[in-house]
Amino acid sequence: MSRVSQRNTAPEKKVLSFLRENKFHFRKNVKTLPGSPDIVLPEVQTIIFIHGCFWHGHKKCKLAKRPSSNKIYWYKKIDENIERDKRKTKELRKLGWRVLTVWQCQIKSKAKSIRRLNSLTNQLQR
Repeated sequence: MSRVSQRNTAPEKKVLSFLRENKFHFRKNVKTLPGSPDIVLPEVQTIIFIHGCFWHGHKKCKLAKRPSSNKIYWYKKIDENIERDKRKTKELRKLGWRVLTVWQCQIKSKAKSIRRLNSLTNQLQR
């Protein structure tokens, strides 16, 4: 687990690159906001979390398959992550932020990535 990167992951780099190409102004990993969001777009009052499917328990996703060994530990860990994500999202919304989540599986392949990032652009322009 110590080798798992929390910052500058491949999915995060993909989204950041896309935002730069489309001239969005953003800040990364803002520690002053609840949950230290991966990406903050102050001009459009939007937060983007880039979630790994396994670590954040993405429902109905094959990348989120829970381990069959040490079940008590892993179920507790992932369930706590899910609850924390819900709590932090709620806190951010109370502060007036719009919260979007990009899942790892949504940008894994090139075709899926194009679809999700175009959808993200539409969400940001609303």
